[in-house]
Amino acid sequence: MPDPDPFHDRHLYEDENAISSTLNYLKIKDPENANREYAVSFLKFMQRFAFHAEHTEGFDYETLLEQFKKSKQKD
Repeated sequence: MPDPDPFHDRHLYEDENAISSTLNYLKIKDPENANREYAVSFLKFMQRFAFHAEHTEGFDYETLLEQFKKSKQKD
C-alpha cells in the first residue's frame, strides 16, 4: 500500500529531483538567485513553513517566495 502522505518526514532539500525542479522554478521566477545553494535554502525554508501553509486559507506560493527573498536579505 503506498504511503498516503508522500511528503511526511521527507527532506526535499536532500532530493536531487526536488533541487533540480526548484532550480528550474527559480530560473523563471528569480533568475538572479537560480543556483544550487539558494534552491536548497529555499526548500529548507519551505519545509519549515509548510505545516503553517496547510492551515492558512488562501495560501500563495508566490507570497512564500517573496517572504524567502526578504529573509535572505536580512541574513
